[in-house]
Amino acid sequence: MIEHAKQLSDIRADGAPAFRLRIKFRATENDSSVLDGIYTEVWSSKAQWRRETAAGDFRRTEVFIGQKRFILDPVKPLPEQIRDVWALSEFGRFQPESWRPEKIANRSLNSANVRCIETLPEVPALRVFGRVSEYRAQIPSLCFDRSTGAIAAEIEPRTKDAACFFSDYQKFGDRIYARSYKCVEGKQPRLEANVVELVALPEADPQLFTPPNGAKELRDCLAKPPSVVYQREPLQTGSGVVTISITVGVDGIPRDFATVSSPNPKKEKSALEAVRQWRFRPATCDREPVAVRIAVEID
Repeated sequence: MIEHAKQLSDIRADGAPAFRLRIKFRATENDSSVLDGIYTEVWSSKAQWRRETAAGDFRRTEVFIGQKRFILDPVKPLPEQIRDVWALSEFGRFQPESWRPEKIANRSLNSANVRCIETLPEVPALRVFGRVSEYRAQIPSLCFDRSTGAIAAEIEPRTKDAACFFSDYQKFGDRIYARSYKCVEGKQPRLEANVVELVALPEADPQLFTPPNGAKELRDCLAKPPSVVYQREPLQTGSGVVTISITVGVDGIPRDFATVSSPNPKKEKSALEAVRQWRFRPATCDREPVAVRIAVEID
């Protein structure tokens, strides 16, 4: 299902023609203030592209060329909800390894008939990286239009019920491409975006891929850490924290267990047995799943 949706909509696939993309967006911040902006991308190939995000006094420019990535960040950082506007339109970021299904179910979503990959349910009171995370009953899901197979929604509950919806698919070359996006937390809108321009380019201007003055080369990719989609509670009860170092693979399965600290051997054994059953959404680096080593705390 995921690979079929990518074949339908991934305009950045290997061999795809160059294009210019412009997206207007409106972000609603936590204090209910509204920020309007525009995202512009010129894409020549996976080895050469330029992105700009501008909203109010914020402006961010990224250039990728010759296996090097340059970024010119504003003095004042971009609000979190608009940093990844580009990711809304990046269908190639959806990897089957990131969605190990518990079940596949038909749903009615926003009056549309969809088919959803549903991962294992999340449970409360998990401490990861020393932070307490409260998970909702909502199941992480990736949903597809039943008639076309195109992606319709990505539901990613974390501390708040978060979801992004994709709509208004239109033809672009031999693909269909979403022109409207809406992201919410609970019932509150967080980001609304619309494609205002998507045109094929016979050849992109090479000057566009010159790093802007003051840009810094990124030596490492922008990584997104793994997130838990299923946690089994340890059988041993009582107070005490066990810290375990694990490697989360691209398939979301933990490996290479090592105890960092534990109050006693019984709790350590119980915690290890539980963590072996956990499942993760794997870390991503430049949108590709990667294996990473992390520490988890079981309280």
